[in-house]
Amino acid sequence: MSLKKIWHTVKSYSQTLLLLLLICLLLMRFALAVYHWATPASELLLIDVLDVGQSDAILLRSGKESLLIDTGTATAELDLANELRRLGIRRLNTICVTHPHEDHYGNGRGLIASFPVGSLLLPEIATEDAAYALFLSEAAKREIPTVTAVVGVTLRLGECLVTVLSAGGQDPNNASVVLRVTCGDTVLLFMGDAEAEAEEHLLAVTDAALLDCDFLKVGHHGSDTGTTAAFLAATTPDIAAISCGKDNDYGFPHTGVLERLAAAGTAVYRTDEAGTLHFASDGHTVYVREER
Repeated sequence: MSLKKIWHTVKSYSQTLLLLLLICLLLMRFALAVYHWATPASELLLIDVLDVGQSDAILLRSGKESLLIDTGTATAELDLANELRRLGIRRLNTICVTHPHEDHYGNGRGLIASFPVGSLLLPEIATEDAAYALFLSEAAKREIPTVTAVVGVTLRLGECLVTVLSAGGQDPNNASVVLRVTCGDTVLLFMGDAEAEAEEHLLAVTDAALLDCDFLKVGHHGSDTGTTAAFLAATTPDIAAISCGKDNDYGFPHTGVLERLAAAGTAVYRTDEAGTLHFASDGHTVYVREER
C-alpha cells in the first residue's frame, strides 16, 4: 500500500473516531441534563435520621446549609463523623442539642473538634452533668456562638425556617427543644425526648395550625410515655420516624405508640429496622428518599 493510501486510511479512521467521540460527548451531556431534570432540583430539604443506635442524631440540609439535631451518644463518635462526611458534610451551620442527656449530646465534643460549626442552639435547662459541661467548655474555647432555645427563636436553613415551639421545664425530657421546620407548604416536627407532659403543654398553648404536620420525629425513641392519641389527632403526620437501637434494653418503640400511629394512618420508619432513614421535601410533600 502506498504512503498516500495509508495516509487517507489513517485520516478516515481519525475522522470516524472523532465523530464517535463527539457523539459520546453529546450523549453524556444529554444524560446529565436528563439526570438533573429527573432528580432533585425539587428537593428543597433533605432529612437524614441517622442510625446512631439507642440515641438521636438527625441531619437537615437545605441548599448549602445544614442543621444537626442532637449528636448521638459518644460511643457512635467515629460512625457519625464518617456518615456525615459520606453525606458530603464538611461544615455544620448549626448543632441543636435538644436536652442534656448523653444520648443526645454525647458526640458534641467530638463533632466540634472534627467539623467547623457555625453556632449551637442549646436548651435553657440547668444540669450538673459533668460531660455536658465539658462539651460547653469546648464550644466556648472554640468561640462557637451559642443561641439559647426559647420559644419563638427562629433561624433560616436554606429554603426553610426553623422555629422553637417548646423548651424549658425541670424534667430534661419534657424540657426538650421541640423544633418546627417549614419548607414551602410542608411542616416537620422534631420532638427530642418530649413526653406526654410536653405534648399536653404544646396542645394547651400552641395554635393548632402550627402543630399540624407532614412529618413527625417521634419523641423519646418511641417510648409509651409520649406520642399520645390527643397529640397525634392534633399533628396528623403522614410520616413518622423513630430513632432507636436494635434490640435495645428499653423495648423501644413500645407497642402502644406503634398502635396509636397505625390508628392515625401514619407510615412509620425505624432506624432499628432500616438503619439510616432518608426523607425529603419538595415544598409540597414529604416523602421517603432513595439514597443515591
